[in-house]
Amino acid sequence: MQRTKLLTATALLLFASVSGAFATEYPVDQRDLRFEPDTLTIKARDSVVFTDTDRIAHDVTIVAPDGTSEDHGMSTYNQRMAVKFAKPGVYHVKCRIHPDMKATITVGTP
Repeated sequence: MQRTKLLTATALLLFASVSGAFATEYPVDQRDLRFEPDTLTIKARDSVVFTDTDRIAHDVTIVAPDGTSEDHGMSTYNQRMAVKFAKPGVYHVKCRIHPDMKATITVGTP
């Protein structure tokens, strides 16, 4: 009986960690022509949820540690967009419409 409980608990813990049950979402807002917060430290497999409460168009472009970039767009006021960060490293976020808008996301190991 005790062995069965231990095996069940171990299986559930393994499933939860593999399925990303421990992943967290972190909010980043675009307002007053800046990312808020403009620095963030998260773990791999966590997500950042970008919103735009500035009532003007913004963009979310993420430059990965290897220098590649991905434009996620952001075309409407109060839009919500989640971006998952799978690999550790330092990522730079910018708005291509407003070059002074920048943020840094440091992704650690899970």
